Amino acid sequence: MKTRYLFLFPLLLAAAACDEGIDTTALESTPSKVYLSTSGHVAYPILDFGEATREFELHVNKSGYVDRAATVTFSHDAEAVADYASTNPEALAVLPPSVATFETGKVDMAAGETNAAARLVFDLVAVRARLAAEPDARHVFPVRVSVKGSDVVVNKEKDYLLMDIELVAPRAILQNKEALVETTVDRFRNPSVSELSVPLAITLPFENSGYSFDFTIVADPADLDDYNNRNGTRFEILPSGYTFPRLAIAPGENQCSGNIKIALADLPALVGGKTYLLPVRVTGSGNEEIPVEENSRCYIKLKLAARWSGAWKNTIHAGESGLATSPGYTYDTYLYSRADALEAFTDFTIVSALEVITDEEAVVCPGWAGTMFEQCSPIIKITDGDAGNGKKIVKILAGWAREGAGWEPVTTDNNNSVYDPVTNEIYLDYTGAFSWGNYRIQRTFSSQVPFE
Repeated sequence: MKTRYLFLFPLLLAAAACDEGIDTTALESTPSKVYLSTSGHVAYPILDFGEATREFELHVNKSGYVDRAATVTFSHDAEAVADYASTNPEALAVLPPSVATFETGKVDMAAGETNAAARLVFDLVAVRARLAAEPDARHVFPVRVSVKGSDVVVNKEKDYLLMDIELVAPRAILQNKEALVETTVDRFRNPSVSELSVPLAITLPFENSGYSFDFTIVADPADLDDYNNRNGTRFEILPSGYTFPRLAIAPGENQCSGNIKIALADLPALVGGKTYLLPVRVTGSGNEEIPVEENSRCYIKLKLAARWSGAWKNTIHAGESGLATSPGYTYDTYLYSRADALEAFTDFTIVSALEVITDEEAVVCPGWAGTMFEQCSPIIKITDGDAGNGKKIVKILAGWAREGAGWEPVTTDNNNSVYDPVTNEIYLDYTGAFSWGNYRIQRTFSSQVPFE
C-alpha cells in the first residue's frame, strides 16, 4: 500500500500542476541541488582534554522536484576563505589540509536520499601546534563540496564551510559567577529569623566520565576591595557567622550544589543598620587537570535593616511657620539612617555633611521635596534620654543642605522634639534660624513602613 501511494503522489502533483497551468516538463528537467546543512563561517569550540584526535560529521542535503542520484565529494579548499573574505572583513588564518583527514570524503546519495554525512578527523596534536604558533589569529579549516551526477548541481550559496577551530581548556563553572545576591534582614521586626541560606552551585560543561572534584571556597578581602573600587561603595566584609558548604563532584556526575549558611544571631541589631558584603570565591577544584574557571566569584550583599529607615506619613502641625507648608497636610516621605543615606544620595553637599556627622544612629529627614535642600530637612538622633510620659528626647544634629552653599547649622534652643515608642511616632518641634529670618518646624512622622 505504501508503494502505491508513493507512485501516485507525483501523479497527483502533476495533475494539480496541470490544473494550475504549470509546465511540469520544465520542473522535471530542473537539476537536483546539493548543499551543506551547515555552511559559511561557523565557530567550533573544542573542549581540549589532551586527546590525540577529534571526529566531526559534516552533513550534506539534496533536494529537487525530481531527486536524482549524486556523488558528493568533501575536500579542503583554501579558496573558500577568499570567497568569504570578498564580502566579510574578518581576517582568518587557514589551517593546512595536514591537520585533518576526511575518513569519509566521498558519499554516494541514491535518488530520493536527501541527507548524507562525511567524517572528518582532526589531528589535535597538529592543531595545538598550529594554534600555539599563531595565538592571536582565528584559524579555520575550509571545507568545500563538489558533486557528480546527471542533472545534479551544487548550491553555490551553501557549498563551503569554514570551521573556526578553538581549543578550549575544560573548566568547572560557578553558576552565578560575578552575580550579586542581595538580601535584607530586619532584626528589629523579625528577631526570630536565625539563619540565612544562599545557594551555590558548580557545573561541568562536559560529560564527566572519570574526573573527581573537591572544591575550595574562601572569602577573599581583596575581592571586596575590588568590588568597592569598581562600584564606588563602602561595604565592609561580613566578619563572622558564615559557613561554606562542601562542594564535590564524583565521576559520572556533572554538578554539585550546597548552601552558604549565615548565622544571624552572630550579627548585631544596629539602630543605624549596616550593609555587609561577603565575597565568595572558588579557588580550587581539587583536580590538577581541570581547574575552576577564572574569576569564579560571587557576592552576598547582606543588609541589616536600620531601625528608623523607611516610608513614613509626615503630618504638618499648626505651629509650623516660615515655610511653604500647609498645616494639617499629610504626605509621604522617607527617613534614612546615615548608612542608608550614603547609599541613596550622591549629591556632594549631602555626602559632605554625612562625612562630618559620623554618628551611625543619625537619622536623615528629607523635607517636603525629598532633596535635603529645604529648611525642613534636619538630621536628628533619637536618644535614650527621658522626655517624660515614656517618651524619648530627639536631638537635632544638623540643619539643612543649602544647594551650592554647604550645610547650615540650626538653632536648637527651642527644641521640644520627642519619640513615642508606644505609637512609634517621631514628633519634631524646634525653631530654626537663617539669614532671612526664623522658621519653626512642627510635624509628626508616623505609620513607618521599613525598607525591604
